[in-house]
Amino acid sequence: MGFRGLAKQAATFALFASVSASQLWHDVNRYDAHGNECLYREKSDVVCSRLCVTDLSSCPTSLQPSCPDNQSFCADGECHDECTDDIQAQNPCHCSRSGSKLPSEAQNLVPCLTIPNVTIQQFHAWNSEEDIRIACGAEANITDQSKTVGVWDKNWIGGDIEAVWAECPAAPTPNYKYNESYWIATYAVNGALALLILVWSVYKGFAEQSVRAATLNKTSGAENHRPGSQESIVADSDSNIKGTNEKSTVEKAMLNLPSDSPAGSMNTDSNFAGVLAEGTNLSGYRNHILGTVSVWSIGVCTLLWICLLGVLTADYYGKLPGWRYGKDFSLAFESDYLLLATFLILWGISFIICVSLFILKPYLRNYFRLLTLPADGQYVCAVRPLNEIKVMEDNANKLQRSINTFSERLRTRLGRDKEYTTCPIEKTSEGRIYFTYQCTRYVLDEQTQQYAPYEFDIGTSHRRLIQQADGLSGAEVAYRLELVGPNFIEVKVPSIPAAFVREFVSFFYLYQLMILWIYYVYAYWQVGLVDTGVILLSASIKVALRVQSERRLKQMAEQEETTPVKRDGEWLNVSTRDLVPGDVIEVTTGAHMSCDCVLLSGNAIMNESSLTGEPLPIRKFPVRIDDSHYNVAEAGKMSTLFAGTVVSQVQPVTKSTDSLESDRVLALVRFTGTMSDKGQLVRRILFPNPISFIFNEQMRIVVCILVLYSIFVMIMATYLYKGNSVAIAFYGIFAIAQLLSPLLPAALVIGQSVAATRLRKKKIYCVDPQRIMTAGKVQVLCADKTGTLTRDNLEHYGGRCIDPATGKFVEFTSDLLATDRLFQQAVASCHAVADLNGQLIGNPVDIEQFRASKATIDPQPEYLDAIQTAPDTNLGKIHVVRRFQFVHARASMSVVILDESTGKLHVFVKGSFERLKAISSARSVPADYDEACADLAREGCYVLAFAHKTLDTADPARVGEFTQDELESGCDMLGLLVFKNMLKSDTAQAIAELKHGSTRTVMITGDTALTGIVIARQCGMIPENTRVLLGECKTPADEIQWVDVDTREPVADIQPHLAELGSDGFSTTELAVGGAAFERLCATGEIDTLLFKIRVFARMKPTHKVECVEHHMKYAVTAMCGDGGNDSLALRAAHVGIALSDAEASIVSPFSASNRSVMSCVELLRQSRAGLATSFANFTALICYGQVMSGMLKMASFYFSISLTENLWMLIDGAIATGMMLTISLSGPAERLAPSRPTSRILGPQMLASIGGIVMINWVFSVMSYVWLFTQDWFRCNEQAASEVNLNMWWLLGDNYESSILSFVCTYQVINNGLLVNYGYLHRAKWYKNYTLLTLWAFLIAFISYMLLADPNRVGCAFRLNCGTPSALEKLGYKSPSWYIEPYINVIQHNVIPRAARYKLWGYCLGNMAATNLWQIFVINGPVRRLLQKKKPLRRLKVKL
Repeated sequence: MGFRGLAKQAATFALFASVSASQLWHDVNRYDAHGNECLYREKSDVVCSRLCVTDLSSCPTSLQPSCPDNQSFCADGECHDECTDDIQAQNPCHCSRSGSKLPSEAQNLVPCLTIPNVTIQQFHAWNSEEDIRIACGAEANITDQSKTVGVWDKNWIGGDIEAVWAECPAAPTPNYKYNESYWIATYAVNGALALLILVWSVYKGFAEQSVRAATLNKTSGAENHRPGSQESIVADSDSNIKGTNEKSTVEKAMLNLPSDSPAGSMNTDSNFAGVLAEGTNLSGYRNHILGTVSVWSIGVCTLLWICLLGVLTADYYGKLPGWRYGKDFSLAFESDYLLLATFLILWGISFIICVSLFILKPYLRNYFRLLTLPADGQYVCAVRPLNEIKVMEDNANKLQRSINTFSERLRTRLGRDKEYTTCPIEKTSEGRIYFTYQCTRYVLDEQTQQYAPYEFDIGTSHRRLIQQADGLSGAEVAYRLELVGPNFIEVKVPSIPAAFVREFVSFFYLYQLMILWIYYVYAYWQVGLVDTGVILLSASIKVALRVQSERRLKQMAEQEETTPVKRDGEWLNVSTRDLVPGDVIEVTTGAHMSCDCVLLSGNAIMNESSLTGEPLPIRKFPVRIDDSHYNVAEAGKMSTLFAGTVVSQVQPVTKSTDSLESDRVLALVRFTGTMSDKGQLVRRILFPNPISFIFNEQMRIVVCILVLYSIFVMIMATYLYKGNSVAIAFYGIFAIAQLLSPLLPAALVIGQSVAATRLRKKKIYCVDPQRIMTAGKVQVLCADKTGTLTRDNLEHYGGRCIDPATGKFVEFTSDLLATDRLFQQAVASCHAVADLNGQLIGNPVDIEQFRASKATIDPQPEYLDAIQTAPDTNLGKIHVVRRFQFVHARASMSVVILDESTGKLHVFVKGSFERLKAISSARSVPADYDEACADLAREGCYVLAFAHKTLDTADPARVGEFTQDELESGCDMLGLLVFKNMLKSDTAQAIAELKHGSTRTVMITGDTALTGIVIARQCGMIPENTRVLLGECKTPADEIQWVDVDTREPVADIQPHLAELGSDGFSTTELAVGGAAFERLCATGEIDTLLFKIRVFARMKPTHKVECVEHHMKYAVTAMCGDGGNDSLALRAAHVGIALSDAEASIVSPFSASNRSVMSCVELLRQSRAGLATSFANFTALICYGQVMSGMLKMASFYFSISLTENLWMLIDGAIATGMMLTISLSGPAERLAPSRPTSRILGPQMLASIGGIVMINWVFSVMSYVWLFTQDWFRCNEQAASEVNLNMWWLLGDNYESSILSFVCTYQVINNGLLVNYGYLHRAKWYKNYTLLTLWAFLIAFISYMLLADPNRVGCAFRLNCGTPSALEKLGYKSPSWYIEPYINVIQHNVIPRAARYKLWGYCLGNMAATNLWQIFVINGPVRRLLQKKKPLRRLKVKL
């Protein structure tokens, strides 16, 4: 035994000495199994109480004292040379009482001689006190003690009573005088702290009066001109900048975090007067020596309280240094009760202090600073509201709503609905005041006395941008650098120790720490060490994942290298950290862009995979020299070099008609730091809004239920286990600890961690691990078409030209070289393809178009590009003189080319067939144009139209004089270029898997609706034999015209078609809409009713894709899958974004998959569902464990005054519960997606039925085990009786049959919990494939079965099960053990269950396991569940898959 030989452990459980030894509802050892009175038995060596009299002559003759001549008989009942005061004070008849606590009747009592120990031949366990008195009276020759002898404090001497038995009540507990040195030190330290805080509070109140008054006055005077309003910001900005910077216009904007925009609004004073109801507020603070001393004093005192708990714990084990070493409970007068009571009170105070500090943590430090205006402080505290993202918001019942309302109010009351960030105020070298918040510099405006991030407006017109090509002066750079700060996003990754500190400052870890204190002090330190190890392991996993993610983000975010910059008219090599808006840099091959830039001259090929997920490099073109508006969301995107991208190749342009000519590739810095597109993404990752799952909502109810149950357990302990309040309090805390296991956080995070690891092995990378649980509940998957569902590279199918003479289509041909000369030139030149070291770069459609022309790119162009046509065509060389990039808003692009063979200038326009029809001359458009295009689209073809005109001039220099509209107007239609949209090989399988997994799939594409419909049908997104109605309109203001895509007949009313239901209960009609129709539906509000009827959203712009995803997010957990580029905005907006990118990690979305297939989405959902199911399985196992340990086990322990043995406790808590939790998590995902998603409701019917059924079955079997036990002859009359055992030795309270039965039944139940929750094969692998868990389960079952079934052996005796003292085992016919066995404390000296009864009990335990397994297999996961799901389906999102 671990505590054997240590007197303090025995004394610890002297708490039990005051416990009533009799059970409430039956007489112990009174009747046998047949109702007969138990046979009397002999009880030897019984200690007799002292007999007390007022006159020693009244003692029986045999007990009258007789001392030697030189000694006297003293009040302690012994002979001494002298009866000193100390000896007299030890009078056993006073029962350790003195003074006013000693009854007057006992003051004159003196003891007779000690009665020798007696042997009782016929001992009645139910009448033990009377039997002992009779036997002891007989030993003292007292004939009729019922009349002459009374009992102390019951029958005093008087009348016929001549003596009393000194059966003393429990001795009064010693107590402090509270003038001990350690108490005085406690008073002094805490009193000084309280006085210090009081003085500070009074001083703070007076010192801040003027600041508050000034703030209120300023606020009341600003009602008509709010400093935080957008209008005032612009006005203030203009007045501040005038005269300061003549070259550039500077705009200042305040931060408004709820909109996630770098520019918004803020009122620095609203923290006092509430000027702004929403947004981020600023407050200023400055240090004061008194406040600093106060806050440090609080920290020191808190540590002292924790240290005091440590001191009491050390004293409990007798480990205090100095003269106290080896003395147990030396600080509590060697009273275990007093020490534990003191510890309990101090533990409660420490817990309250720690919880208070946790609640006050966000604003505690600033309370001990003096409040100032933000402009005058040493610190600025930014307070922003936390806009919680609620995923899968449940239709809460009244109880849930009430608890949610209460918790939200409490959260608001405690300030937990806001984020508090305190930033030190700094100064630049020029003395300008600023602070850095969320990686962004906020500079003090001396005029408005407000802080704001500076944003330099470098212009919005192309001409204005190009005018800044000469760069900045050194003075201007210094000025701007001072305002915007370094071009560097610093991601602070804490060290490992700091990461652990950050992890542990949460409430649940605080709860765990305080519970572990109870374990350590209450002689349970071994299990405390095991739980500490598991908690540290859980924290280590979380810390490792988080630090790994932060390091990956740091690698992506932080970037610094040297780049050529033009300043003061000279080129300098400058660190990218020192770049400012307005700088002109040279773009070089291999450079990493650290800021957003506008390309002024030359071409660049950019790799944007790490930023947008775009798998292929993108070609960028310079802005044209005209007055066009620069818009980065539209055409300007093709001239923008984004931060976070890599330059794959550059091409200087020395001869151009409409762009800046230079022998360098020049770019103008537009945004730096967090103002860049990359910076905003990084900031969103670093400072996200919290995500709330249904689990979080319902966990509040679960905690309330478990706490109420813990209170019930404490009440039952008080009722059944009639001990002192300290023992009951400790048992209540243990009950709470077992119900709300400290391992719960580890159980809930381990599934997520395992899923993240498995995803990484599948080359699916995650930058936001908490989204894994969200992915497990995805209901709708929105997917892009090209590059996602279909192959990246389209296949050239052919062309259909128009005869210019007749204006009609000629026959379709797959041989491009057989087409018209102009059509061939258009195909060869009207694109933006570039050659990167032999690899064609550009839009996949452009690349396939160029390949079809069989032309090549001249690496040394005279103008923008030079195209060498195919040798067989005799078309000669084509020079691209001017190019207008493809713009989604125009749905077209155009080029001006110089035909070297003829010297003529031609304009070629390419775009959607709808757009080209609109801009081409009507005479050149065939009458059957629309029908021909629609027919091709219905075949699943990707159709591009070309138009042409010849310019009047042959001078390339004059091309720059024309606008794009002028060049494109009056063109004649040339013909159609057709591509085949081929599905990826596994797309159909992936869609089928997703549908099988109850996931609705939706297509959002920029292609035509007819092409999208064909692809949707090919991949199975639209089922066979389903009518499809296409809705389109020319503009959002027009009415939508619906057409049946198969019959081509118009449909006036779609509702009758939608009302036609199929065998599955859903409509047999699907809808498809174009971009304009989608806008129309959004404007009229009809989108909400038709959303889940629409399968294909076509001609969608990037902003349309975002709106579409957001509409789906209103009703379902929505995922977006795309290959980057135009999908990047939607990927960011969705609950779960999956970027199909070759980059290992992309910050555009939480997930990125290098396997560029929709099967990556299937894999993500498989692993996420398995992770979610695993987390809930662990949660279920721990709740069931808590119910076993705090349910029947606790009730039986209280009633029978028993306990599990020390080693068995350690086995259950340290090995079984922990081992099962870890091995449960090793279950892999199911082979395919199940038709339903794993539950996320811990109060849902599945969880309640599972846990409730297991608990009820276990309770029934536990109760019935005791019913069976009480029918056994070998048990009755050998029952546990507290009066017959030494209750001080708690670890031996398992030395009885009651405890043995409880031990085996409960241990089997706890082991079986791991197997029960391992089923769930719907989302995880088959239960028999978790080999580690099955091996552990089988080993534990075999181990416990061996202890139960085998005859007494070393293993069983180590756990004090089926064992006994050597003499008792020999009497039973077993060999005397060769190992040491601490003596059993029960009367029969063993707890060996008869062999036949052992097998019955074993079969009974197996029956218990079988019953719970059958419940899980047939009810929770089997036919009963399926039947109930059909009859009473849950209120889920009912949509056609």
